[in-house]
Amino acid sequence: MAGRHIVMATVGSQGDLFPFLSVGRELVARGHRVTIGAHAIHRQAVADAGLRFVLASGIAEPEDKAAFAARAFHPLRGPRFVVRDLAAADVAASYQALAPVCADADAIVTTTLAFAGQILGETTRVAWLSAVLSPAAFLSAYDPPATGLAVLDRFLRATPRRGAWLRRMAEHVTAPWTRPVRRFRQSLGLAPVSAGGDPFHCGQHARDGVLAMYSPLLGQAPADAPAHTLVTGYCRYSPSLGSLSPPLTAFLDAGEPPLVFTLGSAAVHAGEGFLRESMGAAAMLGRRAVLLTGSPEMRSRLPTVLPDGVLAVEYAPHGALFERAAAVVHHGGVGTTQEALRAGCPSLVVPHGFDQPDNAARVVRLGVGAVLPASRYRADRAAARLRVLLADEGVALRAQHAATAIRAETGASRAADVIERAIETRRHPRSPSIAS
Repeated sequence: MAGRHIVMATVGSQGDLFPFLSVGRELVARGHRVTIGAHAIHRQAVADAGLRFVLASGIAEPEDKAAFAARAFHPLRGPRFVVRDLAAADVAASYQALAPVCADADAIVTTTLAFAGQILGETTRVAWLSAVLSPAAFLSAYDPPATGLAVLDRFLRATPRRGAWLRRMAEHVTAPWTRPVRRFRQSLGLAPVSAGGDPFHCGQHARDGVLAMYSPLLGQAPADAPAHTLVTGYCRYSPSLGSLSPPLTAFLDAGEPPLVFTLGSAAVHAGEGFLRESMGAAAMLGRRAVLLTGSPEMRSRLPTVLPDGVLAVEYAPHGALFERAAAVVHHGGVGTTQEALRAGCPSLVVPHGFDQPDNAARVVRLGVGAVLPASRYRADRAAARLRVLLADEGVALRAQHAATAIRAETGASRAADVIERAIETRRHPRSPSIAS
């Protein structure tokens, strides 16, 4: 089968985009057409991947990225802002942009916050699949996401009944956040909520397949996940062909493996304090360090002349850089977490919000890292945890085992297989189940 048109609708940061670019490139290699519907900030990344881009958002790029990141990653109000004020409020504009593109589509694949894409998947005859990018998205009673509060997490994980209580509470608290989506559905003549449920929770899961696009190292599909869920394995995309800049390569060649400090593509805009404390931690350990600043503006907030043995760069492909690191200190975004696992590199995770505390807890359970909450991140505390990680031979051995396992995964290929089978199943309903 070739020549099908697959539309992928994603809302979020590069961590939400990159798995789709990985799967999209695999589908193109098989002879299909792929259109990525996303925010304007992702236009160039989609083009660099050789895929078609369509602007699927009416939200302008923020002028003050630091203020935006601070609001989005506020520990209490951040999730509401992202879900209600950004994704849900954007549903009408997104729908108007995506509907014409989906007119000749054979399949649409949506992420958790792609509310307009979910409506199109529900109401059209195309194959509709959804993607979850980290285990926390299932909000499972059997594998409840970690909150970052140790006492509460132990309580919730003790029995499925407690995990189910967390899910009910989360659904109750967040239900008002998707009110704009319910109103828009009614304007289309639809029920306020689909048969699947609230679009931020059970309603996000598609009728024709749920792609859990992450490594099984992080978790298997929980018992209460949709029956047609498949954990594909890591869907890896490496921009810039994974090549490091000459100055960064020269720095790496000039001494021992450095510590790498990064807050990914979103939280990094609120990371001046993180970068300054990180330099202090590296100095306390007598270690070289690479700081990923994320933007020229963030670099300008640091000293013009950095300490000896410290290099600041705006961006570097994580895979190529992490492979040469002694340890990685990062925010716990699922893409960054998997790149650290793939590099066989110990992680000190500094979660800022969303699924990051849960990803951090999974790193700890794998025995390949430690956690330091963002609110407690200081040079001395980071240095203390890194000192233990770097000296633990068991951590190093487990990290290498994890690297071997995740490098063998073929997530993009498995996801493409499922999408192709879903298209055929919609065209020929007696075809075998897709979740095989």
